[in-house]
Amino acid sequence: MSLTALFVLVVSAFVHAGWNALGRRSRPAVAFYLVASLTGVVVLAPVVLWWHATAALVPGRVLVLLIPAGFFQMLYFTGLAGAYKTGDMSVAYPFARALPVLLVPIVTTALGHGSPLSSLAIAGMVGVTIGMVVIPHASFSELSWSSFRGKWPAFALLAGIGTTGYSIVDSAALSIYRNAVAAGAAHSASIAAPVIYGFLESLSAAVFLLAVGLLTRGARRVVADVRGIAKRDAFAAGIGIIGAYVLVLIAYGFADNVSYVVAFRQMSLPIGLVLAATFLRERITWPRVIGTALLVAGLVTVGVAG
Repeated sequence: MSLTALFVLVVSAFVHAGWNALGRRSRPAVAFYLVASLTGVVVLAPVVLWWHATAALVPGRVLVLLIPAGFFQMLYFTGLAGAYKTGDMSVAYPFARALPVLLVPIVTTALGHGSPLSSLAIAGMVGVTIGMVVIPHASFSELSWSSFRGKWPAFALLAGIGTTGYSIVDSAALSIYRNAVAAGAAHSASIAAPVIYGFLESLSAAVFLLAVGLLTRGARRVVADVRGIAKRDAFAAGIGIIGAYVLVLIAYGFADNVSYVVAFRQMSLPIGLVLAATFLRERITWPRVIGTALLVAGLVTVGVAG
């Protein structure tokens, strides 16, 4: 992984942890992320209009891939909304963020994509697994699977599956789009393509979130949900979501394996732990501290192995 990719991902990690803290404070419904996604669309629309020549180069294959990308984004946001309603950020956030580090390599290897994982990377993933097991406990004297009871693990798992899905789809779609932009010589493929793709993916995610809301709650309740959310937090989260993720999409252009990009994104975990303690006033236990440290150590190992 290049230094450019690492720098971009570290900045993204700070932004990502920040918008998640806003989301947890609001105890969001799915409507929160619907408004946030639409905010991203509005924010990026002027840039897409400015780069209209590059936007015109979006291949048909990429437009097709935006359908599963938006679907997996919807799963991710739905999982986050449920996890933050039923669990602390200091527990649900690292669980949801670290899970893709285990799932992405499995899926990409099964599909025959990316470079083979080294033994060092696998060792790092073992550390991630141990950290995930430790984090939910109140103390080390009470280690038990009962700490995973409740709804938050299922919602965190859903968020992790969503992240895994859109990470893999985005990597493939952006590779196709960058090649098309480079061939068309419109703008820098490493910058313009991710920004435009981020705009389109936010739009796709918003459509799926709205569809799920209409199907499960009906039009009147969706309108009521939107009216009831903390709109300032939703707007700020929307800017953070699109800002952090466009940086990640840019990083894909400087890394040779999507697994390593997903891994280094998890540097937001210790930042999230600090925000949970200071901004949200959550009780931070030693298992949460040690578990997060194990996750970070495992993630750094995975990154170094790349």
